Amino acid sequence: MKFLVVLCVLWQLAQCKVLPERLKPYRCKKTDPEFSKCVLDGFEKSHGLFDEGIPELNLPPFDPFELPLLTVNRTVNELVSINAVCKNIKTIGGSNRVIEDLKADPVKQTGEIRVTLPWVNLNMDYDVVGQLLIIPLRSIGHFEGNFTNTQMYVKGNLKKYKKDGEEYFKVNKIDTKITVGDGSIKLTAKDPQHQFEADLITLFFNENPRRVMDAINPIFIETTNELFKIMSDHILSSLPASEWLPA
Repeated sequence: MKFLVVLCVLWQLAQCKVLPERLKPYRCKKTDPEFSKCVLDGFEKSHGLFDEGIPELNLPPFDPFELPLLTVNRTVNELVSINAVCKNIKTIGGSNRVIEDLKADPVKQTGEIRVTLPWVNLNMDYDVVGQLLIIPLRSIGHFEGNFTNTQMYVKGNLKKYKKDGEEYFKVNKIDTKITVGDGSIKLTAKDPQHQFEADLITLFFNENPRRVMDAINPIFIETTNELFKIMSDHILSSLPASEWLPA
């Protein structure tokens, strides 16, 4: 298994000592007896800030969310293997998210969240080889997909480390479970002479979306875990632990 993820950050790496004033109303104290409710309220009230991005916290815009590059080299079994380079990745629809449940423990530094995305549009350029059940993957071009009712469950915990004499948080462990309700895709080959192969992959997916998505789900989950960890560590490194979680 091999992943390479490059985040699109449109500003320099932020390194703050204190949380910006405009964000302090959404912060929760460690001693809050209803800490989980406080965190959930903070997420809901700061909805627009997440979508626009928060440069002070190294948080890129969430909707649309963009990645310049993602590579995946993964074999699940003899029927499912993907070696892909994806560029100019753009997803739209994250602002429609619905937080179904959220739990957080400030003492154990653990958290879990369940989110529904009613719809998501994904666009990217791709170069892929591999095997997808009965279909060989050999295609270079542009991908567009529309996906509905995506259920996402994320659970993880943090640990502390010392930097410049202060304690910071980073991700210790993260696990996700993701199920996409339905979806349809369209592949446009870079070379028109290879459009037949792109159409074959498109047709196979659109006629068997559930079967295909279940087959590639292990790759999707591992890629998401890696992406979430990189993003979370990037964000957490912008502030000392005491600013994220005051007493």
